[in-house]
Order: sequence, then structure tokens, then C-alpha cells
Amino acid sequence: MKRLKAFMARPLYKWTLIICGIIFVLLLWWLISACLKTSLFPDPWVTIGYMFEMLGEGMTWRAIGETILRLIIALALCFILALIIGVLAGYLPSLYTFLSPLIEILRMLPTAAIIFVLICLFQTEAAIFTVTFLLIFPILYEAVAGGIRNIPKETMDVLRLDGPVYRPNSLFKVVLPMSGPYIAVGVVQSLSLGLKVTLMAEILCGNSRIHGLGRLIYQGSQIADMKQILAVVVMCLIIMAVIDLILHFVRKALPDIKV
Repeated sequence: MKRLKAFMARPLYKWTLIICGIIFVLLLWWLISACLKTSLFPDPWVTIGYMFEMLGEGMTWRAIGETILRLIIALALCFILALIIGVLAGYLPSLYTFLSPLIEILRMLPTAAIIFVLICLFQTEAAIFTVTFLLIFPILYEAVAGGIRNIPKETMDVLRLDGPVYRPNSLFKVVLPMSGPYIAVGVVQSLSLGLKVTLMAEILCGNSRIHGLGRLIYQGSQIADMKQILAVVVMCLIIMAVIDLILHFVRKALPDIKV
């Protein structure tokens, strides 16, 4: 019994369960496809084979690159603004409370509706950046502000002995490094959510001038090519799995941090 418990506690056991879970999903997918017997829901082997065919085309890599590039640009701009406002809110409890209704509203925004509104107000490319920005900003803001607000009071009191805690020396050498674990988790979480939002925005925009994975899904839906749609979905799942794997290792390395 002890040996069994020891084996179950090993990482190898957990990874074995994950692999078995993936196989189960593929078998379930194959079973549903076999029962439906329609080209509108191809089995996983056909889909994965078509995915590799698509990966042999330069257009697919361009789509992957442009989607990821949009995400990185939106994340970078959002991080800069979230860092500035988050630091101020972390230092000033009144500002944190004042901004809390706005942050909660941004958290609850209905994504699809906001995308349509932004498409009407801005150009298509700007709408994609804006909706991604609006939905990942609360995560990064809370990561920065929360990291500062969770610094032990004793540490902040020591910093005050040498002068204002918002001095550049205190900020960059003590406050931000101590908030680093919170910020790191927030960035990884934003990557996962940001990719989903960017894909949705690209799909709903339906603009031929906008290249990206969402555009490939939209093209497949226009001609009812489910192989293409599902192949792109599998690509997105792989990218998201990599991001989630990074998040897993970050959380494992920082077990006491909850963002």
C-alpha cells in the first residue's frame, strides 16, 4: 500500500494519467465521429493528418505568426499600462478602491458583443487589439497591484525609514522584485486568455485583410470545411496547452502565490 501511494505521488504517475486522458479524449472523438458517420465531423486521425498538411503550407505559419504577434503586442501594451496603474493602486488604497468598479466591469464584459461594438467604432485590426487589451488588462492590473498590496507590512515599514516607498530605488530593487511572482503568474494567465480572445475577435471580424488562425476558422466555416476548422482548433489547443504547461510550472514553483 505504501509503495502504491509512493508511486501515485511521483510525477511519472501524473503524466501517465494525463496521457491516458488525452487518449481517452481521442477515442471519444473517434467514437462520436463513427456514430455520426458524416464528413461534417471527421475523426481525429483525419483531422490530425489534415493539420500536418496545413502546417506544410506557408500561409498556415503566417496565420500562426500573425495571431501570436497580435497577442504579444496587445500583451506588451497592456503590461506597460497595468504596471503603471497597478503600482499606483498598490501604493494608494484609495485609488485601488476607486478603480475596483471599473476593473470588475472589464472582467464581466461580454466578449462577442464588445467585439461587434469595437468593429463598428474602429478599424478591424484596431478592434482586435482593443478587445484583447480590455480583457487581459484586469488580470495584469490585479497581479501588479495585488503583488504590492501583499508585501509584508514590516518590509514596507523598513522602506519608509529611508524615505518614501515610491522612490525609484525602493520600487525597482525591492517592491517590484517582491511582487515578481504575482506578476509572472498574471502574465502567463493573460497569455492563455489573450489567445482565446484574439482568436474569437479574428473569427467574428471575418475580414479577408486580417490574417490569423481565426481567419482560417472563418474561411472553413464559409465553405463548411470541418477538416480545416477542426485542424485549426487542434493547433490552437496545442498552443494553449504549451501556455498552460508554462502556467503549471510557474504555479508549482510558486506554491504560496494565488493570483
